[in-house]
Amino acid sequence: MYKCFPKNSPMISKLKITGRQHTFSETIPQLENVEKFVGRIAENRLYSPLTVLLKLGQYDQQKSKSAACNKGFINYWKHLLGPSTEFGLFFNEDIGTIFIVGPYSALFLQEVDGKKLGALSQGIYGILRGLGLSDQKTSEAIRKLGEGQYLLLGKVSRDD
Repeated sequence: MYKCFPKNSPMISKLKITGRQHTFSETIPQLENVEKFVGRIAENRLYSPLTVLLKLGQYDQQKSKSAACNKGFINYWKHLLGPSTEFGLFFNEDIGTIFIVGPYSALFLQEVDGKKLGALSQGIYGILRGLGLSDQKTSEAIRKLGEGQYLLLGKVSRDD
């Protein structure tokens, strides 16, 4: 059985739903559509809380960090995704400064030899592949994240 979001949705996803959990990803270019997507997910109990990654800046790490540390910015994401939502920042040389919020934050922010996993050259790719995304879907998601789109990650499960 396949589950689809409404056809009028700007982001249509088909997920094979079985008794197991599957990680899904969506790349969305506009914040307004991220809010709509989060609203649809919140209404549907088949889905876990979402993780959102967004590119803050390409080169100026300090400027990006100060923008992300703005209390209003953090409160916005906590309001959208829940008050106990984890968040953080990491700098990836291929993409730039990335803000992450949601349950997968700990994976990307885990340190290996003093460097955050998401900051490693193949870190984002390895994490997404480890979550079960295909090579093609992972490469496309990373490319779109680098272009400034929002990357949303979550899990779906259902017992039929």
